[in-house]
Amino acid sequence: MYDVIVIGDDLSSHVAAATACRHGLKTLLIAETGTGGLKVLDDFVFNIDPVPVTGLGADQPAGKILTELGIPLPEGCSEPLNPAYQIILPNHRLDFFSEPSGLAGEMAREFPHLKNAIIEYLSAANEAADIFTDWLDKHPQLEPRTIKEYISYLKMFPRILRFKFAAAKFDGILSRDRSLDKIWEAQQALLCTNHHDLFSFSSAFQHCASRRGVFQFPEGKQYLFNALIKKIEENKGLYLGTHRIISLSVQKMIDMEIRHKDGSLSKVTGKNLIISTKAKSLAFIRDDQRPLVASDRFRPVRIMRHPFTVFLGVASKCLPQELARHAVVVSDIDKDLYEENLIILETGLPSHGGDPVNAKTSLSATVYLENNEDKWTPDALRREGSSIPERLEWFLPFLRNNIKWFDLDKSIEISMERRQVVTPVYNIRNSFFTSFSAKNTKTRLPNVFLTGASLLADAGFDAEIISGKNSAQNILQMRN
Repeated sequence: MYDVIVIGDDLSSHVAAATACRHGLKTLLIAETGTGGLKVLDDFVFNIDPVPVTGLGADQPAGKILTELGIPLPEGCSEPLNPAYQIILPNHRLDFFSEPSGLAGEMAREFPHLKNAIIEYLSAANEAADIFTDWLDKHPQLEPRTIKEYISYLKMFPRILRFKFAAAKFDGILSRDRSLDKIWEAQQALLCTNHHDLFSFSSAFQHCASRRGVFQFPEGKQYLFNALIKKIEENKGLYLGTHRIISLSVQKMIDMEIRHKDGSLSKVTGKNLIISTKAKSLAFIRDDQRPLVASDRFRPVRIMRHPFTVFLGVASKCLPQELARHAVVVSDIDKDLYEENLIILETGLPSHGGDPVNAKTSLSATVYLENNEDKWTPDALRREGSSIPERLEWFLPFLRNNIKWFDLDKSIEISMERRQVVTPVYNIRNSFFTSFSAKNTKTRLPNVFLTGASLLADAGFDAEIISGKNSAQNILQMRN
């Protein structure tokens, strides 16, 4: 009998299980497809999830949670990337530096005629981001829950309005400059998991991601998965990877049947269940007539797009020396961003054995495809994947002649099987009473709780870590 069973392959599920274990709960984590975040293909190491790792500074909400769990950043990786990422257009390249002055200078260099307007908005966004970060730190559920929290929110409201006024003014600037507009849209596509208003209050938190810090590890996101699994096992929890759930019943107890790797079956019982919003097993307890979370009736979570990534092993010499580890390439400032007009690139560490001429590196190229069955057939994905190197030719003219490894069918297989790990683009309406799109971890079932990035979509990558702790805290509070 477990105190809590966690089902999910995503990072939030691993954080939830690690948090529960750390506080003495007998915990089982079932990751049906195994850990995600990293793949080694023909000696090339690839990140699976294109969303950059943000917010792991020691003074930031997500970073504090990892510190509480005893998970340090790897040696030599405690400093964020600088530049954090790049936005590349046919006639512009913006490096998003971690220092506000460096970013402002970069903006002024590329758009000298809009220098004052850009600096004015960045100043307002920095202030709003600090306010949002402080609120998220003190109210990790984002939505106010008590009268006292609503009073605190109302005190913050004038500052929200001040940012909204600055954002509306800047939006007018963007409407008159297509290049600058595309840069802001591309930044949102890279960092935000919610397909919403470009200038919601929470968007300032993302627009200042370069200042908060983007981190990268030699093992990619797999470092976090591995560290969390180690903590689970150190605290006497059980981790089961690549195990399939055959049945799941929720009454006073959680009863399930699972199929092990060797094909054998076993039954598991628990007092409480935490389940990822991405988990396939959620279908066992969903009811079309009664949503699990009351707000879903009025503000349902809709998946708009899934990431599709092709994985390339390339000669390092075909990539510009100034290319950042994360870059967004937009080929046409007049086209909609998602009409074959956006590619997110992530490069790996070069491997050359001391010979820079023969250095090789991994290159992940991600596009976001509609959540439409026609877009995800094998033939459609082959056409899409084959077109990506061609669409990059204007920016990387020597790419196709320097591809050392490319298995399109393998890329398709990985993108399909890792949907339970990577974060899609959601569409979630903001709450009527606040400017947040947050969802409750509690469900109508008293012993079932949700976890996942969609619950705190305003927080981008940070939501994976924070929502994991939130779901475990619900069970810990009941115990106390």
